[in-house]
Amino acid sequence: METNDNKIKTALDMIDKGLATINTNEDWIHFLSFQSKFYNYSFGNAMLIFTQRPDATYVKGFRSWNSLGRKVNRGAKGIMILCPNIRKVERIVEPKDTNVYNDKEAEKEIKKVLTGFRTGFVFDISDTSGDDSQLPVLVTGLLGNADEEKALYESLISYVSKEYCVQECDCGSSKGSYNLETHVISINNKIEYRQKIKTLLHEYSHALDFKMHPDDDIPRNKRELIAESTAFVVCLRLGVDTSSYSFSYLKSWLKEPDELKEIADSVQKISYEIINGLAGSSDSAFLNLKEESEE
Repeated sequence: METNDNKIKTALDMIDKGLATINTNEDWIHFLSFQSKFYNYSFGNAMLIFTQRPDATYVKGFRSWNSLGRKVNRGAKGIMILCPNIRKVERIVEPKDTNVYNDKEAEKEIKKVLTGFRTGFVFDISDTSGDDSQLPVLVTGLLGNADEEKALYESLISYVSKEYCVQECDCGSSKGSYNLETHVISINNKIEYRQKIKTLLHEYSHALDFKMHPDDDIPRNKRELIAESTAFVVCLRLGVDTSSYSFSYLKSWLKEPDELKEIADSVQKISYEIINGLAGSSDSAFLNLKEESEE
C-alpha cells in the first residue's frame, strides 16, 4: 500500500509536470481560465485539479456533496489534492506588566499550527447526481450589455475606493495607472466600460502586489504579468472575458516562458484576496461570487 509520504510526493510531481506544460501564452491563458473557477484553492491544488481533470468546473469532497443533497456516482474517480494537517496548540500568554506576578492574569491561548500535509480527494459536479436546489450560484457571463458593464464598473469603483482613491481622468494614450507614492488609481475616462473594468482590476492588482511585496526587487515586466493575469482571472470570475486583450498584453511583457511559472503563486494569492473581498461585500453586483471552502 502506498504510504502518505509517497502519495504527497506523487502529488508534488504532478504539480511539477503541470508547470512544465506551461510554455506559451496560450497555455497560460488556458490555465488562468481554469484557475478562475478555483480561485480559493492554492496554486498547487489548482494545478493538481487541472492536471487530473482539466474539464472540472466545481469540486467538493464526498461529505460536502452529501450535505448539498447530492451523491457521488458509483465508480467516480476522485481528484487528489493536498490537505493541511492542523493541530491545536495551547500556550500561556503572560501579562503585559511583567513587574506584577499574578497567576490569574496569565491567560491560555489556543493557536492552530500547520504540522504537514496529507492527500485527500474531491469530486467534480459532473460525477454527482441529486438535488440542485442547494448549489451556490455559479459564474454568470455578461452579454456585453453596456448598462450592465457600467453598473459593474461603478460597483468595483465603490469597493476599491474603500482602500484606494480612484479617479477618472484624461490619461492620454495610457488606459490607467497606479501611483506608488500617492496610492491613487487613475482610469482613462475615454475608454469603454468593459475596458474600464479590466483596467481598474489591473491597477488594483498592482496596488495589492506592491503592498504584498513592497521591498522585493521584482522586474517591471513581472509586475505587469502579475497584474494582467490577476485582472484576467477576476474578470472571468465576474463574467467578463478579456482574453483577446489580455493575451496580447501578456505577450508584450513576457520575456521568458518560465516567468509565468515564477509569478503563479502571486497571481493566485492576489486573485483570491480580490474575489474573496468582493464576495464578502454587500453589493448585489457580486451576488454571483460565492466563497467555496477548500476541503
